Parts: sequence; C-alpha cells; structure tokens
Amino acid sequence: MHQRCTDASRYKRYQGVRRALTSVEWARLTNPRYGVTWVTTPSNGSDGVIAVSHLMRTDRDGVHELGLLVEDAWQNRGLGMSLACHAVHLARRLDCHSVAVMTDAANTPMLAITRRLGAFVPPSSSGVVDLVIPVAGAGRCPQG
Repeated sequence: MHQRCTDASRYKRYQGVRRALTSVEWARLTNPRYGVTWVTTPSNGSDGVIAVSHLMRTDRDGVHELGLLVEDAWQNRGLGMSLACHAVHLARRLDCHSVAVMTDAANTPMLAITRRLGAFVPPSSSGVVDLVIPVAGAGRCPQG
C-alpha cells in the first residue's frame, strides 16, 4: 500500500518522503507493547489494504498518538474521519484522556479531521504542528 501512495501522501503521514517502512519499523508499529495498529480493506476485498492506522503509546500518561495513511485512491471519501473516530473510541476504552496528532501545517485533511474532533488548530502556522484531540466528548464522532 505504501508504494501505491504518492510521495505527498506519505509525506503527510511521516513528515518525510518514505517509499516503505523497514521491517524493524513495522515490527515496532505492530507490537502491542507500543500500541495498536490496524489495516483497512474495502468491504468487497478487491483492493487489498487501503489504509493503515496507528494508535501508539507516548511517554505521557493517558495520551496515545494517532497516525493515519489512506491510499490516494481512497482519500476524500470520509475514510480518514472514520478511522480517526475509531481511534478516539479505542483511546477511550484504553482510558486515555487525549489523542495526540503530529502533522504538517499544510495537511489540510488532517487539520480538518482534528478540528472536527475538538482539537484546537492554530489559525496559521508552518512546519509541523502538534495537536490534541480530547477523548471525552470528541467532536462529531458517532458513538460506538
């Protein structure tokens, strides 16, 4: 899936252009000791993996960090919002009070998602921004 994503999409996820994750990086991201990773496939299963999501522990109690990568062909369909909502619901079950998101200030889709979920997004900034989604009553997520 990483190879099917454009450099721009991978940059938005990793704040750097990456062709793929190393086996060591993937092993860490999928190790339950460090958090939760899930992949998304279309309901008909025809396109294989179309998104990967990470909700990783941080060094701050009650805070997990969210990372999303949605394949380009599946962007702008609400999938990122659905995955972020799933992450917030999961964070609530993990007794988190906040979900942290680190993203580029130009990543307007992620900024819109986090804003909708209740994060304060600075009106104008550049470079990488750190955002916090409050888990309690997070924005407009359906209950689940």
